[in-house]
Amino acid sequence: MLLRFKKEILEAARKDDRGIIYIAVNETWAELKILVPYDRYRHPNGLTELREQIEAENPAVVVPPLSMKWM
Repeated sequence: MLLRFKKEILEAARKDDRGIIYIAVNETWAELKILVPYDRYRHPNGLTELREQIEAENPAVVVPPLSMKWM
C-alpha cells in the first residue's frame, strides 16, 4: 500500500538523506508464521487463547477466529 504514495515517501526520505534515489517492494507476506511455546496452548481452547493474547497486546491487530492453525 505504501507504494501508492511512492513519490511522497521518496520526497520525505530524501529530506533526510539525499542519497536515497529509489523505493522498491521488499517482501510480501501472505501468511505470518510465529513460534510460541506449544505446551502453554496445548488444550482445546489454546488457539483461541493465543489469538486473544495477540489482539490484547497489539490493539491494531485483528486475527480472524478461524485463521490460526498448528503446523
